[in-house]
Amino acid sequence: MRLKFLGGAGEVGRLAVFIRTASNGVLLDYGVSFDARGKPVFPLHVRPRDLTATFLSHAHLDHSGALPSLYVSTKTPLYATPLTMELSDLMYTDAIKLSGYYLPYTQEEVRETMSSAIPLTYGEPMEIGADAVLSVYNAGHIPGSAIGVIEIEGYTVVFTGDFNTVDTNMLRGADVYNLPGSPDVVIMEATYASTDHPPREKLEKEFVQAVREVLEQGGSVLIPSFALGRAQEILLTLVKHGVDGYPIYVDGLARQINQIVGRYPHLLKDPNLYKKALDVSIEVPSTYVRRGAMEEPSIIITPAGMLKGGAALYYFKRLASSRKNGVFLPSFQAPNTPGFEILSRGYAVVDGVTVRVEARLEWFDFSAHAGRREIENFVKRFSPTTKIIFVHTDPLSAAPLIRRLAQEGYDNIYLPTTPGDEVHLSTSSL
Repeated sequence: MRLKFLGGAGEVGRLAVFIRTASNGVLLDYGVSFDARGKPVFPLHVRPRDLTATFLSHAHLDHSGALPSLYVSTKTPLYATPLTMELSDLMYTDAIKLSGYYLPYTQEEVRETMSSAIPLTYGEPMEIGADAVLSVYNAGHIPGSAIGVIEIEGYTVVFTGDFNTVDTNMLRGADVYNLPGSPDVVIMEATYASTDHPPREKLEKEFVQAVREVLEQGGSVLIPSFALGRAQEILLTLVKHGVDGYPIYVDGLARQINQIVGRYPHLLKDPNLYKKALDVSIEVPSTYVRRGAMEEPSIIITPAGMLKGGAALYYFKRLASSRKNGVFLPSFQAPNTPGFEILSRGYAVVDGVTVRVEARLEWFDFSAHAGRREIENFVKRFSPTTKIIFVHTDPLSAAPLIRRLAQEGYDNIYLPTTPGDEVHLSTSSL
């Protein structure tokens, strides 16, 4: 068996792994990254005719965004949960609207991608090729996300996609106890290999208190959020803690995602809380409602999470200059983004205009990824004979954890650092 890392090797984003065996070619995710100008950066190419199956772990574009480019002339079976496919369809449409000039696919290829999908159910094995079976389990990352276990021609491979073992308000932590204890290979994300996330209860308390303080002083709170996952978690957190006496507006793509996720209550940790959150929140369907949202103390949840575009910029330009307002960032902020700029400098250049932030500015670590502690515990779940491969991480961040684990006897970790790196396994080496 040969594993080729087409993307996500030595980098966060554009994850793509190709498994090649005697009879099968299985692709695990096929995502994109975006450069400083917002142009998509694709993984290395894989020939569609070499694929017998594709597994998509979840709908975030850094795992899914390149897939339609493989459906120009072929229809490889695509395995994913139904919610992942429904969300991916929406994400592709949005990506085409924002970056269509740079994308090697159109809505026609998206339709081909969707028509090639075969739905997966957590815990139910699915034959995906010759002597190849895929089983998936809740990954705890976003609704519909899945950890895959592939039994293929005598090998067992675990692929996490993105995962989180800690309960959030939206999801239960990853269902790790159903995973085999001695697979041949575990391919796992290690995005936060150098960072522990704060205790969830403490984080929520500090966040809710800060929101209340701004509202009680007559201001509004802008919360730029990733449309898929983070916006829903923030909304649930506010409603859970009773901060729904003030209007809570939801704008942009998060509105449609809220409704799609609501159709899958069985996947949520607390379906009743989610239903209440949808009932009390106010969708923003027009510029008229958008303007009205800022005329009274209110909470506004909207993409883009790094202030790179979307409705968030509309609000930011109008709310950032007043000390009574708040701009609270609950998402990772990549360098060279307006969100990163305001945290490091106190201002950002938006549409050619410098916007200085006089509003209360806060960052909260509402990550949906496993932190360093969870990554370490996950590695230790598996047999010393299992080969652990870290992907979707920065090598400088991951290296100290790898060294420390090696000192504790876990010297079975490999870190590919360049797209195109390969790992070869044979039965004699296992």
